[in-house]
Order: sequence, then C-alpha cells, then structure tokens
Amino acid sequence: MALPIPASGFDAIPTRDRLLKAAQEEILDAGFFAASTDRIVQRAGASKQTLYSHFPSKERLFQEVLLLTVAEAIGPAPPAVDMLGLEDALRVHARWAEAASSQPANLELYRANIAAATRFPDLAAELHRLRSQPTSLVDLLVREQRDGRLPSIAPERLFSWCGLLAIGGPRQFLGLDPTPAEHQARLNGLLQMFLGGWREPLPEAPALSTPPPQDACPSRAAPPAGKGGRLSPDRWTDMLRCAARRFCEAGFRQTSVEEIAGLSGISKMTIYKHCGNKQGLFAAALDRAVDDLLDQRAPLPDAPDIGAALVEIALEQDRLAQSEAHVQLMRLLVTEAPTQAAIVQRAWLRLIAPPREALAVRLDQWRAQGAIAVPDCMVAAEQFLLLAGRGNRRLTDRIVWDEAEAAQHAREVAAIAYR
Repeated sequence: MALPIPASGFDAIPTRDRLLKAAQEEILDAGFFAASTDRIVQRAGASKQTLYSHFPSKERLFQEVLLLTVAEAIGPAPPAVDMLGLEDALRVHARWAEAASSQPANLELYRANIAAATRFPDLAAELHRLRSQPTSLVDLLVREQRDGRLPSIAPERLFSWCGLLAIGGPRQFLGLDPTPAEHQARLNGLLQMFLGGWREPLPEAPALSTPPPQDACPSRAAPPAGKGGRLSPDRWTDMLRCAARRFCEAGFRQTSVEEIAGLSGISKMTIYKHCGNKQGLFAAALDRAVDDLLDQRAPLPDAPDIGAALVEIALEQDRLAQSEAHVQLMRLLVTEAPTQAAIVQRAWLRLIAPPREALAVRLDQWRAQGAIAVPDCMVAAEQFLLLAGRGNRRLTDRIVWDEAEAAQHAREVAAIAYR
C-alpha cells in the first residue's frame, strides 16, 4: 500500500515527492480512472500550478506513480530453492507466489497496472517485466531440463507458469479465494504437470469423478420485449454491446446511464425499467460481452491422438484469449472486482465454464481409457486452458500475434501436460 506521509516534517519532504505520494494514495484509493488531480494537490498541500510545474501532464504523473509503486509493493524476496528437490522447490515457490500476490498492496498495484494498460501500453509492459523477475527456481528448472526431467521449454516460461498455476490465474484478483480442498487440488495439478505430466499418477492424490457439464452461473437472459414492438431484441442487444464497450473504456464509476442512453438511442427510462439500476445495466452488459465471446468458440477437436488434440485445443484457446474483446473484458473484470465482486465473478465463471467443462469431460474419457492419470479433471482442464491462454499476461502486457510462435506455444503447453 502507499506509504503515508508523516504529519511531522511534512513540509520538509520535497514537493515533487509529496505530489508523487499523494497521487499514489489517490490512485490506490479511488482507482486509476477516477483519480482526481484536485484531490491529489489537496493531499499534497500544493496547487495545480505546482503540480504541472513538476509533471507536464496527468498522464506523466501517473506513469511515475506506477513505477514508484512497483518498487514498494513487490513484497518479501522469493525464497532460495535451488538446493531443494523439484517437488519441495515447487511447493515452497507456490506458497511464496500465492502469499505475495495476495498482499493488499500487490492487488491494488495490479489493478492500477491493468487500468493503465489501455492508456499506457508500453509502460504497462515494462511494469509487467519488473514484476516478473525470475528467482532461484529458474536455476533448478535448468538442471531438471538438463537431466531430462522437464521438456525443452524456456526456463523463464516454466517459472512464470509455476507462479500462474499457484495463484490460480485471475481468481485471486477477482476475489475468488479457494477452499482448503480447492487449494490442495490446485497444488496437486501444478505438481503433476511439473513432475511428469498427466500420464504420471500423483502420489496420495485419488482420482475424483468429473460431474457432467452444468452451468456455473444462470444461462443468458432473454432480451426484454418492448410494448407494441417499440424496443426490438436487436436494439436492446446493440445497447448492451455499446454499454460493454463504454464500461471497458472508462470503468464502472466513470460511465453513466445517461451516456449509454445517448450513445445507444434508447431512453434512460427504458434502461432503468429493464435493468433496475446502473449495476443491473453493468451485469447485463457483461452477460452480453460473455455471450459474444462464447459464441466464437468452436467444438473441441476429435483428433484421435491425445497430444495432437491438446495442441489444437491450446492454439484455439490462445487465439480467443488474444482477441481485443476478451482482453478488454478481463481487464474490466479485474479492475472492478473490489466494488462489483458478485457481478464480475459471475461473468468470469460464465466465461470459463463451457470450455473448462467440455475439456474436463474429454479428460475424463481419456482417464477412463487409461491414457492419463489426472486426479481432478475439472482442475486439470482449467489449468491447461489457463496456460494455453497465457494466464494474466495479456492484462498488463502486449502480445503481437504470430502464427508460428502461437503454434510453438501450443506445443509447449501440450508438452508440459502430456509427455
């Protein structure tokens, strides 16, 4: 979290540093989009003229604040694990990654970093690299590769995958804390991938039956019908898409129902009648955005070879995760989680449920054939799709799509899971 400015000696702090600290507190308290220069100068005991004499623009001030916050919020140094065995090292590193990412300061920083990504993509990419510095685990992974116990994948990539699986992708940032049983299942999935893949049984991890696919959240709602046909389903759908785009651009607090009404040509009264309030509109817009993304999904491939099928599944997941609509929606969900938790959690669970459950059923079939030894097919499916879609990386970093690189990434994800 932001370090408070001591009451004593306040005036002794250089003006530029006071402004940076005040801006840092404002961004972490109010959010990136809603941060106000009026409140910043008030916090710092300065004037706007003084602010702009030190920082030529609000954007420049925010850039420097985010760089400053990275240095303060990284948290305790990662533990040295290079002298441990691989399993013990993975357990230690997973505990550290989970604890570090759950610190309030890191959660706040991450959300500010994501909000900044659309406005300052180069800065967001640099912040991502600063927060992703490798540890001694990389040295251990190199040795394991040299001894033939891990596939030939860049050690830095394996390191990032370990951290990603440890924290459950965006779950922590969305406020979806695991139960003890879910936490253990997630750790088991991580260990199995790194200690031998899905073909190697994980000791002391009994196989769990995979339930038939079912909606994690309510199905999509039918659009309202206007009296006398005045409001067609198509117009309502267009309004929800317009609202989703605007929420993604400006965030929940900075978007008004009046603005959506003006952009869509549907009266504010009509929107309130069908949505109840702004939160209802937000939920409906997210549902529409999720439905549009799910409509783009193709059925799982029927390739007879498991390895080839997993490569196809990974490539398709990566391609969908690369879409601008998916990236913008995920950024919105994470940044709005502190104040709109129930709504964003529901949207995310609706987004991941169909592909996760379809792959879990396929894994269950392969397990019944004796081809894999996955203890929990639902967890394994979510973790595989998480790696295939590159986890949280697209939220704060730019990835230029390259077909050859994407195909190689898909092969590597399939290799760590099934080898």
